[in-house]
Parts: sequence; structure tokens; C-alpha cells
Amino acid sequence: MALDRIPGNANLYIGGLFSLRRKEALIKANITHVVSALRLPLDNDLFVDFKHHVVEIDDVDDENILEHFAASNAFIQEGLDGGGGVLVHW
Repeated sequence: MALDRIPGNANLYIGGLFSLRRKEALIKANITHVVSALRLPLDNDLFVDFKHHVVEIDDVDDENILEHFAASNAFIQEGLDGGGGVLVHW
């Protein structure tokens, strides 16, 4: 899956789980922070080079993702304010 930049001035990207395996693309995009929005066991080796925040949610209609926004937004802002890029993946 592609690593897609969100339109605007922020260095913010979205992508699927397999975008984590595209190390060259992550480096080129200056990704420093990764938000994982899923409830799956993840290979911690994928995140060695990044600060990592996990939002344990399922892809179901009644999942309350709002409760995770404050912490996720703060993490994303930390990455952007530090001059890095942020990838949000699911």
C-alpha cells in the first residue's frame, strides 16, 4: 500500500500496515513518528527507528475512537513540531 501525504503544509501521511515495510519511502518522507490504529500484535522491529503510539481499536461501527483523539493528536503534534513526519496507519 502506498504512503500517501495528507494535503496541506504538515508532513503527515496515511497508509496501510504494509507501508511500514517501505523503509526507503519512510526515510525519504522524514517519518519520525508512527501512529498504529489497530488491535493486532505488531512486530516491534518495525518501529526501532521511530517513536510509536498505538491506538488499540477495531474496525467496527461501535468502536469509540473519540476517546483516543487527545493522546493521538498530542503525539502527532509532537512529531510535527519536532520537524519530523508522522505516519498514521491501520
